[in-house]
Amino acid sequence: MRIFRTPLIIIFSSIVFISCQDAKKNEEVGAVITKPVVNSSESCPDYIVKQKDNNLNISVLLDLSDRIEEPKTISKDVAYLSSLASAFLQHINTKKSVLLEDHIQLFFNPEPTSGEINEIAENLNIHFNKDSSVELIKDTKRLYSTEPLKLYELAKADANGQKQNYPGADIWRFFKDNVQDYSIDDCHRNILVILTDGYMYYENTQMKEGNRTSYLTPNSLAKLNLKSSKWKEEMAQKDLGFIPAAENLNDLEVLVIGINSLNDDNPYAQDIITEYWSKWFEEMGISKENYKIKNAVIASNMEKVISDFIN
Repeated sequence: MRIFRTPLIIIFSSIVFISCQDAKKNEEVGAVITKPVVNSSESCPDYIVKQKDNNLNISVLLDLSDRIEEPKTISKDVAYLSSLASAFLQHINTKKSVLLEDHIQLFFNPEPTSGEINEIAENLNIHFNKDSSVELIKDTKRLYSTEPLKLYELAKADANGQKQNYPGADIWRFFKDNVQDYSIDDCHRNILVILTDGYMYYENTQMKEGNRTSYLTPNSLAKLNLKSSKWKEEMAQKDLGFIPAAENLNDLEVLVIGINSLNDDNPYAQDIITEYWSKWFEEMGISKENYKIKNAVIASNMEKVISDFIN
């Protein structure tokens, strides 16, 4: 027995040594060792799960607050939505039809009382799969080019018809109650696009915990009096920010479009708004690499931002 033991030990030692050398070599050249994808969902087949990062699930959350009283805001939002649809369809055109499992949809919170608005939202809820026809691409492009303008016109008429101010958009509660169910799916790369000016307010969702709030308005921002170049340090020192509304949103990417400060007295107002959102996202588990917050700019400039983020 002793005759065979030594060679076996030598062979085993050699294998371990070679493996370690290979591992070291991979580390030196930056080699990436990929792990097999484990299908934890019963709702989609393995071949779809393996393509998860290539299956888009895009949700759009519209802020239908008084920001849409401005015609410029409406025209920009409509153009942004058209660019978003174009980026989505560009992605669709790169895939084989048998691998199509892509979704784009639109939400409001709270829901408008107008049935016509909700009907438009249903029409803009589009799902591509292996059975989808080529005509659906044309229909998607047409719908996202024409229906959003009708939607905004109806929203304005809805508010004015009831002779009340816009109730605001309850973005905070959308993240608390709906984002997991509406915008995150195990089989997809999940992207939430929010069209908003960056202020967050809803009359029935006003909470305050220390210096954290569920809202941010032009008035509340002005009261913070963050007008020096040390505004960020002061925010951290006072623990200013939004109250986290959810947690473990690590499987969600977010693109916020349209940040627009209404506080002309504070040159840092727009930066402060962006910091509020950034801190909020990161505390809810969305990494810096998975969100982008953009100011309201002309549609042609935003088109590339949207395309780069999606594709």
